[in-house]
Amino acid sequence: MQRQSFNTALCRHKAVSCCPDTNMSPCSQKATRTPSNPLNEKIRLHSKKIAVEFCDGTPIHGIKHLIGKDKLLVERIWWITFFVLSLYFCFNYIHSVYERWLIDPIIVSFDHQAASIYTIPFPAVTICPETKVKASELNVSHTFMLVRNGELNETIDKERVQKLMALLQLCDLDLYDRSKKTFNDTDMLSLLRNMSIPSFEVFSACYWKGRQRECLDLFKTSLTDKGFCYTFNSLANNDILRKEELDPKYAFNSETRASDWSLDAGYTVGAGSHSFPHRTITGGYHGGLAVTLLVNTSDVDYFCGNSFQGFKVFLHMPNEYPQPYHFFRIPMDHELIVTVNPYVMAIERQAQQYPADIRKCYSTNERYLRFFKIYTKQNCEIECLTNYTFNMCGCVRFSMPRPPGVPICSLRDNPCYRKALVSVQKIEAKAVDESEDTPEGYCNCLPTCNDIEYQTQVSQAHWEWERNVLEKQSPSASVHQSKIVIHFKQPNFIPLKRSEINGLSDMIANCGGLLGLFMGASILSVVEMFYYCTLRPYAIWRLSKQEAVSGEESM
Repeated sequence: MQRQSFNTALCRHKAVSCCPDTNMSPCSQKATRTPSNPLNEKIRLHSKKIAVEFCDGTPIHGIKHLIGKDKLLVERIWWITFFVLSLYFCFNYIHSVYERWLIDPIIVSFDHQAASIYTIPFPAVTICPETKVKASELNVSHTFMLVRNGELNETIDKERVQKLMALLQLCDLDLYDRSKKTFNDTDMLSLLRNMSIPSFEVFSACYWKGRQRECLDLFKTSLTDKGFCYTFNSLANNDILRKEELDPKYAFNSETRASDWSLDAGYTVGAGSHSFPHRTITGGYHGGLAVTLLVNTSDVDYFCGNSFQGFKVFLHMPNEYPQPYHFFRIPMDHELIVTVNPYVMAIERQAQQYPADIRKCYSTNERYLRFFKIYTKQNCEIECLTNYTFNMCGCVRFSMPRPPGVPICSLRDNPCYRKALVSVQKIEAKAVDESEDTPEGYCNCLPTCNDIEYQTQVSQAHWEWERNVLEKQSPSASVHQSKIVIHFKQPNFIPLKRSEINGLSDMIANCGGLLGLFMGASILSVVEMFYYCTLRPYAIWRLSKQEAVSGEESM
């Protein structure tokens, strides 16, 4: 009896159950543990069941080796280690693929088929005479020496001095001694226009697609950095410029014909062979433009032209402001054959959906320019340089588009203008360097997504035009003639295209391939994982509930 009381007290003291035997000895630890919550126990059992089902049935490599009573601990550690390594490399490569797709999704490649030159306009051709003024109007060399030596009276010969100051703006070199007083002309463009060589003294004969045409119908007067020149196939002012933003005296060119073409959409439906801007269907010598040019011997003056006389020619798109940065020269009494290879870029519809900073280009109507209706890289650069020059110098160069009331730079402002030009070029160079931050004043003049560049091959030879009895101009020692022929090399070309390097479907395929290679997983594997995390626990809970109800009914 005493032994039984002792055992009973011991059981109570240790808070354990006593075995229902006569000796009342304490039960073992397992038998005396307080029963856990039935709900928690049921959740644990169901979770274990779901985990076993998933590991045993999933196609993901290595998972099934983590379960089973016959697996040693070292085996489980082995498979867990390689499963984690495989998972790491898989998602590391997926992240690399995603970054490449996100940062640089556009690729430039050749199109799979050729296109006809009939689908693009013939290049705009701007011809600038090196002879800027007739000798009867102003003897530049003689007048310059008089002004420099102080032998010309400003009051008496004011108009003559102003003409000289205007013409010196067109010289390749900075010839004026800036220690002398300069004269700021109030109407620079009128002076230059009135002094320029008349077009009928520049052109002798013009041929378009093998047929003779009136030169004045083909070439229109245009304003460039080299003064007033003559341009073939450029769009009219109304199609290029925002005239409401410009000084009324500013005029880009004298073309008046409406355009049937745009850079993004191409030629309008129904536009035939007589559409504007002009286009041609054949390449070769007789399929382009041929022009015979004149220079009067009496007007030749080597003072401003860097010891060269003749003409400067540059090709550009019809919707671009002509910039004489890249040009070739036509010497007097020479013939030039210019073969054109069009470099045409197009953008696919899928690539167009990316932001401009990703695809690295703009559509012609995607970015607003203050002075130009049409965005092109060259138009943007002109506007950028104009704004930069005005902010730095308080004036703009005579050839730049300008708002009303903005003054034209005089000769004394030339150093400032050249400094502004160099500054813009430095900013552009720094912006290309990705290691540096975007510099202040960067204009971000990206190329157009659809673009045309006219690459040229030039050959020239001395032209003994006096021996050509078919020339209208009779042989004379008082004139020099030059000739230029511009034509496409071939009737077809291979365009370039901007397209997606990896679309969304390619991205999914790449990720799926990596998941399959490293994990053996697929889309259904992801669905299966989602199923075991959501629908399967619910199904087991419903089945257990139904079993419980059936058990109660059977009792």
